[in-house]
Amino acid sequence: MNLLLTEMRRAMRRRAVRVLIAIALVGCAFAGIVSYFGSVGKTLTELRFDDEGSPAVMTDWWIADANEGFLAVAMFFLFLGAFFGGATVVGGEWRAGTVTTVLTWEPRRLRLHTARTSSVAILSFVISFGLQVVFLASFLPAVFFNGTTEGANLSFWTALVVVMIRTSLLSAGAAVLAIALATVGRNTAFALITMFTWLIVIEGLIRGLKPSLSEWLWAENIGTVMTWAQLDEPGISRGPVIASATLIVYCATIVGLAAASFQRRDIAAAT
Repeated sequence: MNLLLTEMRRAMRRRAVRVLIAIALVGCAFAGIVSYFGSVGKTLTELRFDDEGSPAVMTDWWIADANEGFLAVAMFFLFLGAFFGGATVVGGEWRAGTVTTVLTWEPRRLRLHTARTSSVAILSFVISFGLQVVFLASFLPAVFFNGTTEGANLSFWTALVVVMIRTSLLSAGAAVLAIALATVGRNTAFALITMFTWLIVIEGLIRGLKPSLSEWLWAENIGTVMTWAQLDEPGISRGPVIASATLIVYCATIVGLAAASFQRRDIAAAT
């Protein structure tokens, strides 16, 4: 537990992590300002029947039946931020050459790697959930002064909290995956390049050349888990439970390879 807490404190001292959080808070404030002034002078009828919805209508924050809402705006950025933050925690240490220093007081590599991975996963979950709360709270002035809370019953709040938890879990998974890739590549850039190359280039080619394999791709499985519904796309037949199991297997495989790499690597030569 002491090692876990130490790794959490070390992760939070990373300048990149703090900058990412600061950028996210500024983005939340900007979203709140835009939502407030964008709803000024509009009637409730105009707000409710806006084709794109309005954050001043609280029930537009998340529409469970349609699996969409204004919370979806923050989801992509949370995943991206969690991945980048996780990559910098490990990649920054390799770049600074402090890995050998850390191993002098905790020579058990697997224990250290597990504590670091777990600490970043926990932090990513908490930060993601907290930022979602701040993001939605930024819409409150627009709701109270220009909009309405009508329809925000228990089922609405339950669906909203559930999707916030799912988003936080996926953000934690993104951070864990980033740590694994940064550990294998020994820098932040390797993790980022690998992720973007796979998601944008390789998966794009697979969709175009072999559509039948689409349901095995990361993006499709993440989308299924996020909406917790089967995607309405050709070749996609799996539900959220199978998609969740697929993502867990993918992550576990990559994390296991990273742990084995860290355990066997010549650290002195690597740094």
